[in-house]
Amino acid sequence: MPPTATLDDIKAYQSKIEKNQISPDVLPACPRCKVSSSFFKIHAFRERRFLIIVDLFVTAVYCALIRFICPGCKKTVTYYPDFAIPYKHYTRQSIIGYAGAYVETQTATYQQAIITENTVAGYPGSGRTFAPSTIHRWITTLGGFVRTTQKVLDLLLQQNPCSSICRNLALLKIPHQKYKSQRRKNILLNCFKLVISEKAFLKTFKTSIFTKFAIRCAFR
Repeated sequence: MPPTATLDDIKAYQSKIEKNQISPDVLPACPRCKVSSSFFKIHAFRERRFLIIVDLFVTAVYCALIRFICPGCKKTVTYYPDFAIPYKHYTRQSIIGYAGAYVETQTATYQQAIITENTVAGYPGSGRTFAPSTIHRWITTLGGFVRTTQKVLDLLLQQNPCSSICRNLALLKIPHQKYKSQRRKNILLNCFKLVISEKAFLKTFKTSIFTKFAIRCAFR
Protein backbone atom coordinates (compact mmCIF):
# COMPACT_ATOMS: atom_id res chain seq x y z
CA MET A 1 0.00 0.00 0.00
CA PRO A 2 1.13 3.61 -0.49
CA PRO A 3 2.92 5.14 2.51
CA THR A 4 0.54 7.02 4.79
CA ALA A 5 -0.46 7.61 8.37
CA THR A 6 -3.64 5.76 9.27
CA LEU A 7 -7.02 6.93 10.44
CA ASP A 8 -6.28 5.22 13.75
CA ASP A 9 -3.07 7.27 14.14
CA ILE A 10 -4.98 10.52 13.78
CA LYS A 11 -7.87 9.41 15.99
CA ALA A 12 -5.41 8.37 18.71
CA TYR A 13 -3.80 11.80 18.66
CA GLN A 14 -7.18 13.54 18.74
CA SER A 15 -8.07 11.43 21.77
CA LYS A 16 -4.91 12.60 23.55
CA ILE A 17 -5.89 16.21 22.89
CA GLU A 18 -9.35 15.65 24.29
CA LYS A 19 -7.86 14.02 27.40
CA ASN A 20 -5.35 16.89 27.84
CA GLN A 21 -2.41 14.52 27.41
CA ILE A 22 -0.30 16.70 25.08
CA SER A 23 2.61 18.33 26.90
CA PRO A 24 4.76 21.17 25.48
CA ASP A 25 7.89 19.73 27.15
CA VAL A 26 9.31 18.37 23.87
CA LEU A 27 9.18 21.82 22.28
CA PRO A 28 12.40 23.89 22.28
CA ALA A 29 12.77 26.81 24.63
CA CYS A 30 11.37 30.11 23.41
CA PRO A 31 13.87 31.50 20.86
CA ARG A 32 13.03 35.06 21.89
CA CYS A 33 13.20 35.05 25.71
CA LYS A 34 14.60 31.55 26.38
CA VAL A 35 11.78 30.51 28.72
CA SER A 36 11.65 26.71 29.04
CA SER A 37 8.85 25.08 27.06
CA SER A 38 7.68 23.36 30.24
CA PHE A 39 6.16 26.72 31.22
CA PHE A 40 4.23 27.14 27.96
CA LYS A 41 0.45 27.35 28.23
CA ILE A 42 -2.26 26.29 25.79
CA HIS A 43 -3.14 29.30 23.66
CA ALA A 44 -5.62 27.94 21.11
CA PHE A 45 -6.82 24.92 19.16
CA ARG A 46 -7.20 24.98 15.41
CA GLU A 47 -8.65 22.38 13.10
CA ARG A 48 -6.30 20.99 10.47
CA ARG A 49 -7.13 18.86 7.45
CA PHE A 50 -4.85 15.90 6.87
CA LEU A 51 -4.81 13.80 3.71
CA ILE A 52 -4.28 10.07 4.11
CA ILE A 53 -4.50 7.23 1.61
CA VAL A 54 -7.18 4.64 2.30
CA ASP A 55 -7.77 1.78 -0.16
CA LEU A 56 -5.82 3.74 -2.79
CA PHE A 57 -7.99 6.84 -2.38
CA VAL A 58 -6.85 10.15 -0.93
CA THR A 59 -9.11 10.83 2.04
CA ALA A 60 -9.46 13.98 4.15
CA VAL A 61 -9.38 13.60 7.94
CA TYR A 62 -9.69 16.47 10.40
CA CYS A 63 -7.78 16.78 13.64
CA ALA A 64 -7.11 19.58 16.10
CA LEU A 65 -3.63 21.07 16.53
CA ILE A 66 -2.57 22.87 19.68
CA ARG A 67 -0.90 26.26 19.79
CA PHE A 68 1.10 26.96 22.93
CA ILE A 69 2.11 30.42 24.14
CA CYS A 70 5.27 31.51 25.94
CA PRO A 71 4.32 33.30 29.19
CA GLY A 72 7.44 35.45 28.97
CA CYS A 73 7.04 37.18 25.61
CA LYS A 74 3.69 35.84 24.32
CA LYS A 75 5.32 34.11 21.35
CA THR A 76 3.20 31.21 20.06
CA VAL A 77 4.07 27.86 18.52
CA THR A 78 2.11 24.99 17.01
CA TYR A 79 2.75 21.52 18.39
CA TYR A 80 2.88 19.02 15.51
CA PRO A 81 2.10 15.33 16.09
CA ASP A 82 4.25 12.48 14.78
CA PHE A 83 2.34 12.19 11.51
CA ALA A 84 2.54 15.89 10.58
CA ILE A 85 5.04 18.12 8.80
CA PRO A 86 4.64 21.90 9.20
CA TYR A 87 2.49 23.52 6.48
CA LYS A 88 1.69 20.23 4.70
CA HIS A 89 -1.68 18.46 4.50
CA TYR A 90 -0.33 15.03 3.54
CA THR A 91 1.13 13.05 6.40
CA ARG A 92 4.84 12.66 7.14
CA GLN A 93 4.75 9.01 6.11
CA SER A 94 3.48 9.87 2.63
CA ILE A 95 5.82 12.81 2.08
CA ILE A 96 8.95 10.97 3.22
CA GLY A 97 7.88 7.74 1.52
CA TYR A 98 7.19 9.18 -1.92
CA ALA A 99 10.17 11.55 -1.85
CA GLY A 100 12.40 8.65 -0.82
CA ALA A 101 11.09 6.53 -3.68
CA TYR A 102 12.40 9.17 -6.06
CA VAL A 103 15.78 10.13 -4.58
CA GLU A 104 16.81 6.64 -3.48
CA THR A 105 16.30 5.06 -6.90
CA GLN A 106 18.76 6.38 -9.46
CA THR A 107 16.60 5.68 -12.50
CA ALA A 108 13.25 6.71 -11.00
CA THR A 109 11.23 9.45 -12.66
CA TYR A 110 8.53 11.44 -10.90
CA GLN A 111 5.96 9.47 -12.88
CA GLN A 112 7.42 6.20 -11.61
CA ALA A 113 7.79 7.41 -8.02
CA ILE A 114 4.04 7.87 -7.58
CA ILE A 115 3.38 4.23 -8.45
CA THR A 116 2.98 1.82 -5.54
CA GLU A 117 2.18 -1.84 -6.17
CA ASN A 118 1.52 -1.09 -9.85
CA THR A 119 -1.10 1.54 -9.12
CA VAL A 120 -1.49 5.23 -8.33
CA ALA A 121 -3.62 6.65 -5.51
CA GLY A 122 -6.59 8.72 -6.69
CA TYR A 123 -9.06 11.33 -5.51
CA PRO A 124 -12.59 9.92 -5.10
CA GLY A 125 -15.29 11.44 -7.26
CA SER A 126 -12.95 13.48 -9.44
CA GLY A 127 -11.21 10.95 -11.67
CA ARG A 128 -7.87 12.56 -10.78
CA THR A 129 -4.86 10.61 -9.55
CA PHE A 130 -1.84 11.49 -7.49
CA ALA A 131 0.31 13.97 -9.47
CA PRO A 132 4.08 13.66 -10.07
CA SER A 133 4.39 17.43 -9.49
CA THR A 134 3.30 16.86 -5.89
CA ILE A 135 6.45 14.84 -5.20
CA HIS A 136 8.53 17.54 -6.87
CA ARG A 137 7.13 20.10 -4.40
CA TRP A 138 7.63 17.79 -1.42
CA ILE A 139 11.27 17.26 -2.32
CA THR A 140 11.73 21.03 -2.51
CA THR A 141 10.29 21.35 1.00
CA LEU A 142 12.37 18.52 2.47
CA GLY A 143 15.48 19.85 0.76
CA GLY A 144 15.10 23.04 2.76
CA PHE A 145 15.47 21.33 6.14
CA VAL A 146 19.27 21.53 6.05
CA ARG A 147 19.66 22.69 9.66
CA THR A 148 17.28 19.96 10.81
CA THR A 149 19.43 17.31 9.14
CA GLN A 150 22.54 18.67 10.82
CA LYS A 151 20.89 18.61 14.24
CA VAL A 152 19.84 15.01 13.59
CA LEU A 153 23.41 14.03 12.70
CA ASP A 154 24.73 15.70 15.85
CA LEU A 155 22.29 13.72 18.00
CA LEU A 156 23.03 10.44 16.21
CA LEU A 157 26.77 10.93 16.72
CA GLN A 158 26.26 11.77 20.39
CA GLN A 159 24.35 8.50 20.74
CA ASN A 160 26.95 6.53 18.77
CA PRO A 161 30.29 8.28 18.05
CA CYS A 162 31.30 5.34 15.84
CA SER A 163 28.26 5.74 13.57
CA SER A 164 28.98 5.69 9.83
CA ILE A 165 26.02 8.01 9.07
CA CYS A 166 28.20 10.98 8.03
CA ARG A 167 30.33 8.84 5.73
CA ASN A 168 27.20 7.31 4.24
CA LEU A 169 25.70 10.72 3.51
CA ALA A 170 28.95 11.96 1.96
CA LEU A 171 28.74 9.15 -0.59
CA LEU A 172 25.23 10.04 -1.79
CA LYS A 173 24.95 11.15 -5.40
CA ILE A 174 22.19 12.48 -7.63
CA PRO A 175 22.14 11.25 -11.27
CA HIS A 176 22.59 14.00 -13.87
CA GLN A 177 19.24 13.29 -15.51
CA LYS A 178 17.37 14.29 -12.36
CA TYR A 179 18.34 17.97 -12.41
CA LYS A 180 19.02 20.84 -14.81
CA SER A 181 20.63 23.30 -12.41
CA GLN A 182 23.03 23.24 -9.49
CA ARG A 183 20.29 24.63 -7.24
CA ARG A 184 18.00 21.67 -8.00
CA LYS A 185 20.85 19.24 -7.52
CA ASN A 186 21.49 20.68 -4.05
CA ILE A 187 17.79 20.41 -3.15
CA LEU A 188 17.66 16.78 -4.26
CA LEU A 189 20.84 15.94 -2.36
CA ASN A 190 19.62 17.67 0.79
CA CYS A 191 16.33 15.80 0.53
CA PHE A 192 18.20 12.52 0.06
CA LYS A 193 20.24 13.21 3.20
CA LEU A 194 17.11 14.00 5.17
CA VAL A 195 15.39 10.77 4.07
CA ILE A 196 18.41 8.66 5.10
CA SER A 197 18.77 10.57 8.37
CA GLU A 198 15.08 10.01 9.13
CA LYS A 199 15.51 6.26 8.74
CA ALA A 200 18.56 6.23 11.04
CA PHE A 201 16.79 8.41 13.60
CA LEU A 202 13.67 6.21 13.61
CA LYS A 203 15.82 3.13 14.12
CA THR A 204 17.82 4.69 16.95
CA PHE A 205 15.22 6.77 18.80
CA LYS A 206 11.94 5.16 17.69
CA THR A 207 10.50 8.53 16.69
CA SER A 208 10.51 10.83 13.68
CA ILE A 209 12.97 13.68 13.28
CA PHE A 210 10.00 15.98 12.71
CA THR A 211 8.61 15.19 16.14
CA LYS A 212 11.97 16.13 17.65
CA PHE A 213 13.19 18.98 15.47
CA ALA A 214 10.85 20.35 12.82
CA ILE A 215 8.55 21.89 15.42
CA ARG A 216 11.25 24.54 15.72
CA CYS A 217 10.16 25.76 12.31
CA ALA A 218 6.68 26.50 13.65
CA PHE A 219 7.72 29.43 15.84
CA ARG A 220 6.43 32.78 14.58
